[in-house]
Amino acid sequence: MATETFIPDEDMRKQALSCLHYANGFYSTLRSSLDNKNSRFDNDLQYNFAVISIEKYFVALLARYDWNASHHMPIALFKEALTFDPELTDSMKQTAILAGKFEAICSLEGFGYRTPSTENLEAMATGIAEIKTWVEKRISEISVLNENLD
Repeated sequence: MATETFIPDEDMRKQALSCLHYANGFYSTLRSSLDNKNSRFDNDLQYNFAVISIEKYFVALLARYDWNASHHMPIALFKEALTFDPELTDSMKQTAILAGKFEAICSLEGFGYRTPSTENLEAMATGIAEIKTWVEKRISEISVLNENLD
């Protein structure tokens, strides 16, 4: 799908902006908490911030393409977004895979939830920063595209 020509409808544009806003808030809290060695947030809560950030960023990206996400797990969201934006990077995929390694929704996987290490959370935050930059770039294209139509 060509990002140069695709413009979402107004409701999806608002959805993209809203999700981006929420994702940025969760990511900012994660990043601040990781940077503060005396943070009151433990690794479990920081992990939740990471997962919610990833989810919101990919939902925002899909909304930018006028599409409602049909998944909520990080790697499934990445794969769905990849169908609309084939320029997503392998490192973004690896971030989604890493985020999914600590929570299982199926009993066949043999575990329910594990707490990630601080190193895992730092790796997630680094990857999320890349996703954040990419999604912000793609959403900013909407206004440029609209201006070119006028």
